[in-house]
Amino acid sequence: MENPVEVGKFGAVFGVNGWIKVHSFTERLESIFEYQPWFIKEQGEWCEIQISEWKHHGNGLIVKLVGIDQREIAQQKTNLSIFVEESVLPELPEGEYYINDLMGATVYNEQNYNLGEITDFFETGANEVLVLKAEKDDQYGKKERLIPLVFGDIIKEFDKEKKTMVVAWDPDF
Repeated sequence: MENPVEVGKFGAVFGVNGWIKVHSFTERLESIFEYQPWFIKEQGEWCEIQISEWKHHGNGLIVKLVGIDQREIAQQKTNLSIFVEESVLPELPEGEYYINDLMGATVYNEQNYNLGEITDFFETGANEVLVLKAEKDDQYGKKERLIPLVFGDIIKEFDKEKKTMVVAWDPDF
């Protein structure tokens, strides 16, 4: 796969018949099913997986994968990331980005202090939060920073080609 984009992650198994929970990283939970085929990485190799059915469960989603009918087999997929080829995603309007675009970007504050590199993200009720890994010799003693993904107020600038971001953020946070 040339340009993999992470769109979700498998969670815990559900029941005894091979169903598994899916954590969707798409704006609308169900949108994850619009982007096919899905790929996972197992033992360093890309493997295409197919969905036989899916449904809502509580506030989330569960799926049944083709060829997986037992809890023990589904258990092997837990915590694996779900990827699609970038080409299956719709093109975004100017100024909007996929989380995948932000991963690996070096983040500077407005005073040009290097706050670290974006290595992960997670969602809260209000917005996504970027996880930054700081340089080892960070003078503020920070190895990790959490910065809300809020364009305008906090995220001032993002250069997709240079993989750099400028934020309004105190390096002591």
